[in-house]
Amino acid sequence: MNARRKTAFALTSAAAMAGILFGTAAPAQAYGTLDIRYARVDTDDCTRLAGTLTVTPASGGCYLYDSVDDTYFVKDAGGEALKVELRNGGTLVSKVEFHPNGETLYAYDTAADGDTVYVQIWTATHGSSDRFRAVGSPSPIGFSFAEGENVLVKIYDDAGGTDLITSYWARA
Repeated sequence: MNARRKTAFALTSAAAMAGILFGTAAPAQAYGTLDIRYARVDTDDCTRLAGTLTVTPASGGCYLYDSVDDTYFVKDAGGEALKVELRNGGTLVSKVEFHPNGETLYAYDTAADGDTVYVQIWTATHGSSDRFRAVGSPSPIGFSFAEGENVLVKIYDDAGGTDLITSYWARA
């Protein structure tokens, strides 16, 4: 990881941790039953490898449309992207994206209702990252993984990471 990426990662991690420590969001369990929809996408050819979300091939990448701001995964040979949508009563309340091109994580609180989820990345080489609090319009959280490294994205109901909602694999 070059010095600039290390600095950006450290600053992003510090900001995310401050949000976790000082945030006052209620747990996602306030919603009752969440409907979870996802897609794991081969970013080389936009093939949906798992899940139910629709993937639309486009010039230079893959689109997955939603009611917030859509998702665009840039083509990345050998990469597997991940998009997870959490819905309550049909309303999108949170979404999480892992983009293999640039090894970037986005965690959105799309309802902005005081409830949120927390996201953590795990790899065999790097272990676990900090848990990141989903926010309204997130800044990308960058990582530096080796090409082809498997990445586990865990989504929790709490900052302490004791209430796992779901988890999915992707590949950098």
